[in-house]
Amino acid sequence: MLRFHMPAQRDLFEDDFQRPQFHFLPPANWMNDPNGVIQWNGQYHLFYQYNPDGAVHSDMHWGHAVSDDLIHWTDLPVALAPTPQTVDEGGIFSGCAVNHNGQPHIFYTGVSGPNYSKQVQCLAIGSADLVTWDKYEQNPIIDTVPAEAKQTSDFRDPFVWQGTDDGWYMLVGSGITGVGGTVFLYRSEDLVNWEYLNPLLVGDAQTQGAIWECPNFFELDGKWVLIISSHDGKNTDTVRYFVGTYKDYRFIPETSGRLDFA
Repeated sequence: MLRFHMPAQRDLFEDDFQRPQFHFLPPANWMNDPNGVIQWNGQYHLFYQYNPDGAVHSDMHWGHAVSDDLIHWTDLPVALAPTPQTVDEGGIFSGCAVNHNGQPHIFYTGVSGPNYSKQVQCLAIGSADLVTWDKYEQNPIIDTVPAEAKQTSDFRDPFVWQGTDDGWYMLVGSGITGVGGTVFLYRSEDLVNWEYLNPLLVGDAQTQGAIWECPNFFELDGKWVLIISSHDGKNTDTVRYFVGTYKDYRFIPETSGRLDFA
């Protein structure tokens, strides 16, 4: 069971009058990508990419905070940390959280190897208060990049939702070499065993990015919305949206545009 002690510097700036009051930030050090935002027992839980030891992108953990109103946040112990000599020894990358029969599940990308060259999808199951987490003993739950990607180093940021057929679905951000960014679609009955289906959508590398990260997919007013963060192969670029129809495991966009700039 994972439980971490917060270093002393997490309390140093608590009363600093220059700290933003309406935008969340960690007590200290580096943060990026909010992860696993979930409403649980009447409260809002926010997880985020976090380096507990410095203000640089390195040694990624999942920080954790909770709020009653999405404005005022209480810092909680770090939720997930890399485990030496395992598939996530290089860091805990982005993912999501879901409620499965009253039990919180976190899905995340575990990274290892030089320059995070090995990226796999992993699972952790939480306590009732979401403070302690047990990593699934047989991680990773997905360890192979689909062959059509023609690359094996960019495969991350799982997004999971429950379908109307009671199955569970997962999107994983990736890219197809020489073609463009994509999100690969998987299906599962138990959140552990995943079947690869197909790319949900493939973009154009020249105009929409060579790699897609941090996918989010949901239905809104009878249409489906896909949000991705595009990556040019070296740097994160533009956050893009696509709106369209979803049928037979395929997404057909009808309109698209920029949601945010890098």
